[in-house]
Amino acid sequence: MSVFVVVGTRLEPFMRLLDEIDRLAGEGLLEDVFVQSGHNPDFAPRHCRHEPFMPLERFEALIAAAELVICHAGAGTTIQVIRSGKIPLVMPRRLKHGENVDDHQMELTRELVAQGRAVAAYEPADLEAAVGRARELSAIAEPPPPARMLALVREAIEELLGSRSRS
Repeated sequence: MSVFVVVGTRLEPFMRLLDEIDRLAGEGLLEDVFVQSGHNPDFAPRHCRHEPFMPLERFEALIAAAELVICHAGAGTTIQVIRSGKIPLVMPRRLKHGENVDDHQMELTRELVAQGRAVAAYEPADLEAAVGRARELSAIAEPPPPARMLALVREAIEELLGSRSRS
């Protein structure tokens, strides 16, 4: 299974995700792993290929080609993965680990999980089980549309039906 891992462009390190990815690849749980490693100059993987950054076209192509995308909970990245029809495995960058300036990625992760749009791994110890869950969900049909989208569609249909009954 090809795996694309994305840590984004934040200046803070995200070694707790990167080290665990390399360990899981070494154990064979993850195969054919390519990592966008960002600002993590100490990342020296033994079991993955990596590049710090890449052009948008390559980034999009790697998302499209991957069977599993593991990423930070940056809004741009998660939206890109979801738009590609995939369910991302998301590990939020955390303030308490010095990976971000606040915990907005925790909030986004909780919302995505609640909507069935992502699988979460909050800590490295969660990754192995989350990989299994993400693979299961990826084998099923596309995730449900966001709740807000459903409400807007319902309102539009009701409005159309209401205007027809007045004709």
